Amino acid sequence: MIRNWKERTDRLRNVMEEAVASGEECGCQLVVYEDGERVVDLCAGFTAPDRRIPIRNDALFPIFSVGKGVMATAFHRLVEQGKVAYDTRIADLWPEFGCNGKEEMLVWHILTHRGALFDLPPCESQSDLADWGKMADRMAHATPKWTPGTICRYHPITYAWLLGEIAHRADGRSFQEILRQEVIEPLHLEHSLFFGTTPEAEERFVLIDLSAVPETHTWHTDFMHDPVIRRACIPSANGVANAESIARHYAALIAEVDGVRLLKPETVSFATRLRRAEDDPPRPGEWSRFGLGWALSGPEEDLGSLFGHGGAAGSEGFADRRTHLALGLTRNRILSSMPVIPLRDRISEILGLPIRHW
Repeated sequence: MIRNWKERTDRLRNVMEEAVASGEECGCQLVVYEDGERVVDLCAGFTAPDRRIPIRNDALFPIFSVGKGVMATAFHRLVEQGKVAYDTRIADLWPEFGCNGKEEMLVWHILTHRGALFDLPPCESQSDLADWGKMADRMAHATPKWTPGTICRYHPITYAWLLGEIAHRADGRSFQEILRQEVIEPLHLEHSLFFGTTPEAEERFVLIDLSAVPETHTWHTDFMHDPVIRRACIPSANGVANAESIARHYAALIAEVDGVRLLKPETVSFATRLRRAEDDPPRPGEWSRFGLGWALSGPEEDLGSLFGHGGAAGSEGFADRRTHLALGLTRNRILSSMPVIPLRDRISEILGLPIRHW
């Protein structure tokens, strides 16, 4: 347990304010929980590249793939409820999926990014991505790049319709409802975590700063500055949240938060074991250390003690079972150095946590 939170909070505030003052960061939020209690709640910087409006604690950032960690939690709750199993054959739940080499694909292949369905299917326009039924149907008829289960290759966006449709077929509720009822509502995050924004949430949305990357590098804004995309449910990529909601979600995976613990400790332990075939070694520069839905970090001798997920703009959320800490970091400036983010590394040093480049 970290005793002197005032001293550490002051150091964290200083590194955040210095990063904004130097131009390294535009806007950022940081929330830390320890043993289910919030101990740090900071924000610094601005809501947009014009640097006119200061960031508040309730500002909502585009979190991109950070949402995959929340997806995993919701799915694990369905497993605990007996509605689906990790080794279930997907076609048994979703008959249309059982074609084009996917007949024997298992649920855990999707959770560990081993489904070989990482390419977006052809779309007439970006707005097609907002149509869940259309995209799920295209994934059902897609052909894997190689034999499912053999090679880990990150699924940036298709993960939403794959895991989400499996959950829908197993449970009956839409995946948006599952996320809301299994994670968002139990933790009272209705006003701070969105997979499909409301008009009220749109008023607090933070814009992305691309000033540090080439002018051709615009996909972040092309995607998340499109209100059609923000209003849709694409939880692998289009989540909108503040740091508090992210940290609170992870805190409730390793401790009770206001009487709520989202998963059993044995579920978390099982889901944070490394899933990798001996003949599929890690590839430099590629996310490949996955448990069942969460990316894994921590010391090599205890890999998975720290688990969570990062996002394309450098936001992240995780829980660390060794220190009993859970953290949410949101930020809106895209850096050419990514996935290396100096502010994140400085925060980790202050908190005594391993450096993560996910």
